[in-house]
Amino acid sequence: MISIETKENCTIFKVTGEVTANDIILQASGYLTGEQTDTSIWDFTQTKRVRITTMEMHGIADSLKAVASDKKKRKVALVGSSNVNIGLGKIFAAFAQMANLPNHYKVFRSLALAEKWLSDKPRA
Repeated sequence: MISIETKENCTIFKVTGEVTANDIILQASGYLTGEQTDTSIWDFTQTKRVRITTMEMHGIADSLKAVASDKKKRKVALVGSSNVNIGLGKIFAAFAQMANLPNHYKVFRSLALAEKWLSDKPRA
């Protein structure tokens, strides 16, 4: 299940229980075709099971590229608590970069570190 909350110009996608590629595509596509915040967090720390293959991860990036019309570069933090979640996050970040998605993706083990990175202003 994926719940969505927006606070302080940050959209938080809280993933709990079991998640599939289709779940992520559905929520992310809806977000990308609507009003977006400057930052977002995908919080997988409460996820019990990630049912996504490497090929599906590539498919997520391709699906998001197909619907991403706004080219503004936003920061997206992917937060996981297990090695599997961290690894999948890094794989997705690589696929997103190869697909030329406009966002900057970074993977974290801690929600606090992700929030700090999102709040840091870019260097001039």
